Amino acid sequence: MASDCGCQALARKAGSPGKMVATMSRWASSWALISAVAAMALGCHRSAPAAGPIVLIVVDTLRADHLSCYGYGRPTSAAMCALAADGVRFDRAYTTRTSTTPAIASMLTGLYPHRHGVKDVLLLLPTAITTVTKRIQAAGWATGGFVSSFVMVRDFNGFEAGFDVYDDDVRTRELVRENYQRDAPETVLRAATWLRRHGPRAFLFVHLIEPHGPYTPPAPYLERFALPATGPEPGDIPAYQRLPGVRTVSEYVGRYDGEIAAADAALAELFEHLRGLGWYDQATIVLVADHGESLGEENLWFRHGTGVHDAEARVPLIVKFPAGRGPTPGTVIHTPVSVIDVYPTLLSAAGVAENSGPRAAVDLARVAAGEMRTEPPVTEFEEGDAVTLAIHGDRCTGRWQLPLNAVDDPAFAAAGGGSWSAAARQLRIDPPGTDGQCSQAAAAEAGALIVDRLRFRLEVPVIARNDMRDALNRTRFIDARIRSGPTVDAHEHEALRQLGYAE
Repeated sequence: MASDCGCQALARKAGSPGKMVATMSRWASSWALISAVAAMALGCHRSAPAAGPIVLIVVDTLRADHLSCYGYGRPTSAAMCALAADGVRFDRAYTTRTSTTPAIASMLTGLYPHRHGVKDVLLLLPTAITTVTKRIQAAGWATGGFVSSFVMVRDFNGFEAGFDVYDDDVRTRELVRENYQRDAPETVLRAATWLRRHGPRAFLFVHLIEPHGPYTPPAPYLERFALPATGPEPGDIPAYQRLPGVRTVSEYVGRYDGEIAAADAALAELFEHLRGLGWYDQATIVLVADHGESLGEENLWFRHGTGVHDAEARVPLIVKFPAGRGPTPGTVIHTPVSVIDVYPTLLSAAGVAENSGPRAAVDLARVAAGEMRTEPPVTEFEEGDAVTLAIHGDRCTGRWQLPLNAVDDPAFAAAGGGSWSAAARQLRIDPPGTDGQCSQAAAAEAGALIVDRLRFRLEVPVIARNDMRDALNRTRFIDARIRSGPTVDAHEHEALRQLGYAE
């Protein structure tokens, strides 16, 4: 905290929680109460921090092109785009796989899915795989993770390793299926409470489920972003996305935008909290999505995990570096980057050396400074006995389909095991009409990675929690958790109770 006076002022602002809830918005009272709880827990005698925390924010299912700073015409993302104005926006960022836990595993390890083993949801990251959290924790940082989706529960992904606190207390049932989540305000409130109590030398991971479907934004955003019920009805959409009384594409898109705005409002409060602590300027903040969402592209409606096209593969990626470090605020980088690059970026922010190993990941600070990647980013989608690859070159993205047994192809062997293109076929170049040479060049640059993708076999077991694909088992799991009692400490539980989030 900046000074005794600042701390005391925040404590005075908290006042009586009961009165605040009656006279202020829940959000405003949340931050006041956090201040009061933190004042009691820490006292008011911390000196000004020399450096700020490291914050990784993953917004689930967020398309880059639905943020205003990425060219969208609706005001969905004031806080996220203000962060971009304070930092660096990467215009062409891509996920490794278009589903949640494989993508986040790549962020935490700097590895592609064939190397870390998490190729689908409900697979556990092997304990032998080194995560950025383990390394930052070993360097003496406090580490806290706060997540908002059932698939992010520790029992089903193994991501808790290296976290002092991994808060995965999801209890809210989705509208039309037996799946569980936690709304952005509560997740951010818990994260902010933890961060304040652990000081600036902290690594904070926040995962927000909005705007993952079903698109059910809270009332202010539902109304503000509603679009007229005009135009066609969508084609085949996932059952969990079908909402009573919602018929047209425009209505669904309006709801999707409303969910983005709701997540953005929660992040605005988190950023304001950092400012109130005096930590924002020196903080390293990485904001990224795990994947996007198809909104009709290639006749795919309100779904992801179906392929490698831009609607699902391209994600927003924004990095705010500490003041005085990194490029000029507001810089936009057009070099293609990958979510694997989050790993070395976080290590660099923590002052931890990158470890050797088969990683194509590059510190985003170096990319922003003009360093070229040795390999272009790749997005993959595996189905049956083939893998589809999107290789994101400097000027275009080429899609290729490759048999998984191509390593046994005589042409592969004849080329000394270094050629994969003879066994592959090119499906498409994006944008359409682009000179095919750019795709061929990117494919050649990614050659070593593709060969590794074909040859590498993970030696440690990957455990699947397929039992949790059953809806009844998910409900039983959550019910048992709720009966076992609170998963938070006394200070956090009291803050949540005062605000109606806990009993």
